[in-house]
Amino acid sequence: MKFQTGLLAFAMLAACATPAPQAEQVIEREGVITGGYAKADESTVGAKEAQALAVSEIYKRNPTRALVEKVEVEVQVVAGLNYAFDITMTGGSRFKVVVYRDLQNQMKVTDYEKVG
Repeated sequence: MKFQTGLLAFAMLAACATPAPQAEQVIEREGVITGGYAKADESTVGAKEAQALAVSEIYKRNPTRALVEKVEVEVQVVAGLNYAFDITMTGGSRFKVVVYRDLQNQMKVTDYEKVG
């Protein structure tokens, strides 16, 4: 009886857990350094959502009519994921934006810099 109760409790906890971002799905495995940044797969849903937040932050902080011309993204596995974007806008403006996605899949901009 104790075994079944424990198993039921474990199953209920597992069902309630929010899935963490899957690093395996967002990192290209070549040259991965533990704790460091690695080239990210830009086609993942997480990377696309983080990019949308980064671009939104650019338009909020630097109102412009420029469009996104080029995006490079790297990812770092922490207690969640850090997405580091290097975004070039038409006209040559360049921004470095870091978006953090926590283990509950909440995102926020943690670093922002206009570099060109």
